[in-house]
Amino acid sequence: VRPVSNWLLDVSQSLSSSFPETFDKIILKLINILRLKLPGSSTSIIRDNKEIDWAMEALNAPAGTLAQVLFRDNRKKILKSDGRFLIGWLKHIDELLSLHGDLRRHALVIFAYHLNWFYFIDPIWTETNLVSVLDSDDESDKSAVWSGFFWHAIVPKPELYIRLKPHLLLLARQSVSRGRKYSGVLAGFILAGWGFRDKETGERLISNDEMREVLLYVNDEFRIQIIWQAERWSENEGNESDKNWWIMVLELLRDVWPRQKSAKTPKISAALCNLVFSNTDNFPEISEVILPLISKIERDHMDLYKLTTPENKIIDWYPKQTLAILYAVLPDNVSIWPYDIDTILKRLGEADENLKKDERFLEIIRKWHSR
Repeated sequence: VRPVSNWLLDVSQSLSSSFPETFDKIILKLINILRLKLPGSSTSIIRDNKEIDWAMEALNAPAGTLAQVLFRDNRKKILKSDGRFLIGWLKHIDELLSLHGDLRRHALVIFAYHLNWFYFIDPIWTETNLVSVLDSDDESDKSAVWSGFFWHAIVPKPELYIRLKPHLLLLARQSVSRGRKYSGVLAGFILAGWGFRDKETGERLISNDEMREVLLYVNDEFRIQIIWQAERWSENEGNESDKNWWIMVLELLRDVWPRQKSAKTPKISAALCNLVFSNTDNFPEISEVILPLISKIERDHMDLYKLTTPENKIIDWYPKQTLAILYAVLPDNVSIWPYDIDTILKRLGEADENLKKDERFLEIIRKWHSR
């Protein structure tokens, strides 16, 4: 069944166009063979003790291959006047979803990959057959759906997002206790939901309170993914929407980011420093906002290389703000300060002579020279 499924995937477009009846018969025959659960009907991936990679399994399983075949069927492009799926095409989908165990999950992965498209065409069918899986008690089924959905990594439209939001928020909190392959995508989805505002009501898909609760209970890795994603979206100066993200970054850090000690870890402080030292134009505003959020950075996370690059003018233009951040994050143990701190301190003194009288600057210099 596996080699036949792979062959069908290769010829699916031409076969479905030229010989649709034969195409349908082959699919139904293969699905009926899968129901027998013969050797070779499952995935070729060997599992270990780690979390199951449902996406990889689906790509190497006959049921997953047949699900992909259906999306190469040219008739998929033809929709009825009411916007619903063609009955014949949908029958194959239903047949695959009627399989049991891992065979069904391999099909679910592929269908969840196209979840946004399914919901756009027929939200009622999609709710009944795909989204409802997330409300079930079957963790394996839910994991298969999330694997396909996050694999595609397309933020859903508001209607679908609202339906998925409770599950997304729950997944984020679960990231504390168990790792997930797509945690970075999930962080992006959470941030995108917070960043979206309804044009009429001005309300966010994820409110400030909901976002703050997520950030408070997730782990450092998830928070860092949020910071990294926010930085990426705000980097493109040529895109007006990306310019708005710098404004939202300020709002995120000022109004939403938790002040609790659990969120002021060395890793988070390092990530926030990396964020603030990456943007010269917005440095004064962001540096002021992050000061209450940062703490001493330990050896493994201390890195100030961005400050010493030739194109970075932050020290020269904003020496006072730079000093304030350094005073907040430099650890008491001078031996683990970055090797280029000497250059940074020299440039600070040259940029503003008055800093040489600043108690913070004098204390840093004293510690450095007494090492």
